[in-house]
Formats: sequence, structure tokens, C-alpha cells
Amino acid sequence: MAWFGTRTYVGASWTVTRQADLSITWTEITATNPFPSTVALALLLRNASGAFDPRFFATRTLPAAAQTTFLVRDMTIPNSSTGWFTLTSSPTPIVPSAVISVFRAARNHTEMLNVPIEQLDADGFPVGDGAAQPRPAESQTTGSLDRPRATDLWAPGVFDDEHARAVLEFFRAAESAPGSLDGAEPFEYVVGLLLDDEAEEFRSSIGELPER
Repeated sequence: MAWFGTRTYVGASWTVTRQADLSITWTEITATNPFPSTVALALLLRNASGAFDPRFFATRTLPAAAQTTFLVRDMTIPNSSTGWFTLTSSPTPIVPSAVISVFRAARNHTEMLNVPIEQLDADGFPVGDGAAQPRPAESQTTGSLDRPRATDLWAPGVFDDEHARAVLEFFRAAESAPGSLDGAEPFEYVVGLLLDDEAEEFRSSIGELPER
């Protein structure tokens, strides 16, 4: 069916101006799996120059009808022109959202900013509302950061060779068929991010945040 297939979700470029009363910022990226089979997820973040930032990285499996939240603390204010995070799901799409929170201790106040997200197919072309242009009849090289192939994200040079191979194998298993991950042991690898319960604990420790 048309809704099957690897998807890449790119967070729009975003800038939060540093001000004297800005105490801390954090970003929460949520993925919801609406389909009846397990999906593979991977999250990469880019630094201010647009290069992938190996300090922030996560891969995990997400069961059917489940949700997970990735929380990034005190990262460099995102301003990459190509989108400052990339979330990939396979073998089916997910429902993503992202919120930047800005806490101002002097006022004990938290502002929450929703982040636009563009959805790309496995070849890096927009789908859904973002597909303003028809897809080319012939495949194109899509190695640039603004139109990444899903597998290009894990190539050597982004991360070390061993790590790149492990993630490629993880996604190839997911792409083999819907449901191929259902009987497998849950998988999770995280660098520089808080997930789910840890994210909730961090969030509740900062001032009096608005209800979500």
C-alpha cells in the first residue's frame, strides 16, 4: 500500500535568540507509531553549521501503537538552513512532532514553540503537503543534506565505520518486510539524549512547566 515505506522527517530551520533572561532551552521530538507492526527509528541532529553532530544520536525500535519522546538538553541553538534534526522510520511512516521549550528563570516561565517538519521519502523527495513539485522520472543523486537518502545518513564519514554498518544492518532488517521486527528483542542505542521516563523527569525538574 502507498503508506508503506521508509520515511525521513526533517525539522525546519529554527532560531531562538539568546537573551539575558533565557536560562535554559531543550527540545522534545516525539514519534508515534500508528501502525500494527514495530518500526525502526533513528534520530540525528545537526549543529549550527549544518553538519551532523555525533554528540546527539539515537536508534531504537518502537512497537505498534506506541509513542516515544527524545529530549535534547542545552544543545546549540538550531539555525541550520537544511533542517537541524533528521528522524527516519522504517518500514512504515510514523507521526512526528517537535517542540522547543525556552525557560526563563527570572519569570519562572516556559515558552513552547512548535517546529514545522517536512516529510521525505526514502530517496529524499517531499511527500504529503510538502510535495509541491512532481517527483523526477529518473532517480537523482541525493547526497546533499537537504535531500538525503535514508541509507546515506549512516554512511561512513557521518559516524565511524563500525557504527555506520550496524545502523545500516538495523534498517535493512526493518525494510525487509512490515512486521519483520515484531519478534525481535527491543533495541535501543542513545547518545546525548533523554528518552521517555528520563525526559519526563528532566521536564518536571525545571520550574513550573505548563501542562501538555
